[in-house]
Amino acid sequence: MNEQKMNEQKMNYEHVLSPIKIGPMTLKNRVSFTPVWPSFATADGHVNRELIEWVRDIVKGGVACINIGCGCVNRNLPLFVTHLLRMSEESVVNEMTILSDLVHMYQCKIGIELFAINMYGGNFADRDHNSDKPAVELDPTYMTKEQIKEYIEDFALAAERAVRCGVDSLVIHGAHGQLPGCFLNKRINERTDEYGADTIENASRFTVELLAAVREKIKDRLAIEYRINANDMIEGSPSLDEVIAFVKRIEPYIDLLHVSRGMHSEQKLAPYMNQPIYYDHGINIEDAAKIRKEISVPVTVVGSVTLEQAEQYIAEGKADMVSMARGLMADPMMVKNAKSGCPENTRPCVRCNYCINRTHYDLAPVRCSVNAELGMETLYMNLGNTSPKRIAVIGGGPAGIEAARTAAQRGHTVDLYEKEDHLGGVLTMAGAPKFKQDIKKYVEWTIHSISGQEKVSVHLNSEVRAEDLKGKDYDAVIVAVGAEPVIPKFAKGREDVVWVGDVELGKVSAKKQVVIVGAGLTGCEAALSLAKAGKEVTLVDMIDVCDFGRGGAKFNQIALRGLLEAEQVKMIGGVKMDVEGDRIVFVKNEKTIELSYEQIILSLGVKANEEKVQAFADAGREVVFVGDCNTKIGTLYHAVHTAHEAASVL
Repeated sequence: MNEQKMNEQKMNYEHVLSPIKIGPMTLKNRVSFTPVWPSFATADGHVNRELIEWVRDIVKGGVACINIGCGCVNRNLPLFVTHLLRMSEESVVNEMTILSDLVHMYQCKIGIELFAINMYGGNFADRDHNSDKPAVELDPTYMTKEQIKEYIEDFALAAERAVRCGVDSLVIHGAHGQLPGCFLNKRINERTDEYGADTIENASRFTVELLAAVREKIKDRLAIEYRINANDMIEGSPSLDEVIAFVKRIEPYIDLLHVSRGMHSEQKLAPYMNQPIYYDHGINIEDAAKIRKEISVPVTVVGSVTLEQAEQYIAEGKADMVSMARGLMADPMMVKNAKSGCPENTRPCVRCNYCINRTHYDLAPVRCSVNAELGMETLYMNLGNTSPKRIAVIGGGPAGIEAARTAAQRGHTVDLYEKEDHLGGVLTMAGAPKFKQDIKKYVEWTIHSISGQEKVSVHLNSEVRAEDLKGKDYDAVIVAVGAEPVIPKFAKGREDVVWVGDVELGKVSAKKQVVIVGAGLTGCEAALSLAKAGKEVTLVDMIDVCDFGRGGAKFNQIALRGLLEAEQVKMIGGVKMDVEGDRIVFVKNEKTIELSYEQIILSLGVKANEEKVQAFADAGREVVFVGDCNTKIGTLYHAVHTAHEAASVL
């Protein structure tokens, strides 16, 4: 399907918005919220208010089904396994029933993901032990037959409990290195008995027995969905033909198949499960399409699928429906916007993976960089009404626009002042590389979100000083003037030294052979962009190479490092830039190293201009500073959240 045809369907979405029957349940459309771990629930594994309101925020937007992630089936979990729904305990039924009732209020279906967890405490990074064998959650090689039987019973009992919780479906997690899928992988499963990986029949035995036990418990009262890897992406992975043969064995017991890829156990593969901005959207669809041709049960697919892609895939018969998480967290109203003919109102996900980084690495509650209230619903729900105010917002970057939009939604009248002839601020630079179209779309959306707002007046080419605000009688001033690039004094005025922002925006042309100084997120992304354009790039920093790309989510850092290596970018850590007379030199281990270059590109971060910022301290009755001008490390998350918070409580 060509691009023109896809554009014509953006106001239609007839296929993705059509109903579909999955086992005993009928979904009102073909978009489901894929299971994720929001790191909510109480410490002892019960539904809490935070989970309830997070779910409400998602289902009110028209999604057909929400699957609650990480329902743990293990019996006798140790105390350090916290904030996971314990579907192994009878006491979970009470609050889980309330959650189901809430979802049904919104004409939405609810599923619960069932999985078994290892008896090991630690974050996501701890799983990669750099051993010859992946350190999966549960290795089938070392399980006794009695333990196999117990785990099957655990799944079946959790399934029966789910029936009494009022859910509509179960999602059995067999992807990403979870227990059922591990039996299929020859590198992981070294058993030599009837549960070994030597034949598909043996490799399938555990999953078949598990699903049969679950079906026996629940009969036809719930749908059974199964999450599978089309490709584990490690040595010993079953081929796609073997995966299809496996699916045919479990097909009699399931009503829907989820198709994914990748393994939790190897960090380099983490980005393939939660694709960062550098990867294509819809990376699993071709595998899903091949599987779908061979089976009769419906197929759903994950992998950064956009709603436009979903419409295309379903129309072409490559999938029956799609499953999303990050896109729906960025804007839960996605489906309703499409149905009402205004998909352009949907806030785009920028695939920064901050949400996943919070839960999987920090073991903290989920948050979203672009949707400030996602995961914080209980903190915002009691703000109450406020009397209308006149507010000045100084700066039209991501923080300033967020502040202006939020303040207007709260009923305030806003004057937004921007010194340039366009809005967007630093995000204009951030969205410049071709592989960062998600950022570009977000910039377009955020500008669109305040265009036509009656309560927001935008003043471009207006560099406002504090004294300019005197006499205008503003009730509040939100200062979002951003920060300035760090440029060493000795580098100023040199033709062979340029700032990364000028290169990214095309104000300065990059030479053929460049050295980029500063390997944070911006420096690494600039290195990737230039390398893809055919430049010879050397990337240096004082930090170790293993830390290159820091400043964003770990998943994205892993992906970015891999892409830099693939583009043959030379990366050198422990390097300090210095000057000898009029000559710039690079020093490593107290020795000067020779680097060939025609141009040095500086990416040393930004710093708030304190004098400029503090000049606004008395510019209004109430003054608040948001975004990069009030932090040492600027991120989109910080810009959006500080601005939204400030505008919400004025």
